[in-house]
Order: sequence, then structure tokens, then C-alpha cells
Amino acid sequence: MNKSETIKALSERLDLTQTQTEELYNALVSKLTDHLAADTGFSIPDFGSFSSEIREEYKSYNPHYKQMMMLPKKKVVRFSQSSALKDEFNEEAL
Repeated sequence: MNKSETIKALSERLDLTQTQTEELYNALVSKLTDHLAADTGFSIPDFGSFSSEIREEYKSYNPHYKQMMMLPKKKVVRFSQSSALKDEFNEEAL
């Protein structure tokens, strides 16, 4: 599901116009991104929690050049699913 499909589905469910829904979606994503950029994690009940952390530099093999290379340290986002989401997902998958 891409952004336009998500906005269309949300607008139908919330009974809003697609423009209003897109503004709401963009505001939500912007606020969540701000929290992660400020190293402030957040959680969404019955979905999971998000946090940011710094991944240290490490050696990795580049198969194209067939040599080892150092990858620089960078900030990454971590997601931990809630037990409710895990249980619901596993029930539907089986």
C-alpha cells in the first residue's frame, strides 16, 4: 500500500476529503519524524514502539568490488511490535 492508497482508504473511513486526510497524514508523519530526530521514542498502543539509535561503523563485504569496506556510523530507527499486534498477526497468518 503506497501513500495515495493509504490516504484514499483513510479518507473513506474517516469521512474526510482526500485533501484533509493528506494534511492530517503529513502532519502525523512530520511529528513522528521530529520525535525520532530528537532521539525521543514513542509508542502507539496495540501497534508498537519506535526509537532511534546510532549504529556504529562496521566492516562489511562488498560483493561487487569483492573487498571489505568500512560503513560509517549512522542513526537508524528501531521498531518493536506490541504483543497485541504480534498475537493478531500470528492468528491471521496461520
